Amino acid sequence: MITPRLPIEILLVEDRDDEIERIEQAVNETALHNRIWVARNGVAAMSYLRQTGGTNGNGSLEAAPGLILLDVNMSGKRGFDVLHELRSDPKLMTIPIVILTDSLDTMDLACTLAHGVTGYFLKPMDATQLEQVVKDLEEHWSLLLMDPSVN
Repeated sequence: MITPRLPIEILLVEDRDDEIERIEQAVNETALHNRIWVARNGVAAMSYLRQTGGTNGNGSLEAAPGLILLDVNMSGKRGFDVLHELRSDPKLMTIPIVILTDSLDTMDLACTLAHGVTGYFLKPMDATQLEQVVKDLEEHWSLLLMDPSVN
């Protein structure tokens, strides 16, 4: 029996317009109806994430995203600072994070792996890679949410 996948919310933390457009297009091509939110810097990302799990201005519950795509080379609050904050916050530490970078620096890779990231991709991230990441995460979460009495 195939369990239908529920779309997940995706937070993209990226400051370059061309990358935002490329990733939004890749998400739209997945045909999984995922919603993508864009934060153009680390401060905006953390502000958004700290508001999730509470109520929005309309009184309805705001859920934390199911995936964060995080650029590590941003101006201002760097992606590594955001990563460290996320992994230090009990409310946010379990959100899967995929690092996006245009550098394969071994120190950067070591830092991200030490913080338990889900994936590490060189930009530009191709649509097929992104689609697979989203599908894998949706599959993972749908398996966790399945009723064990079904088997």
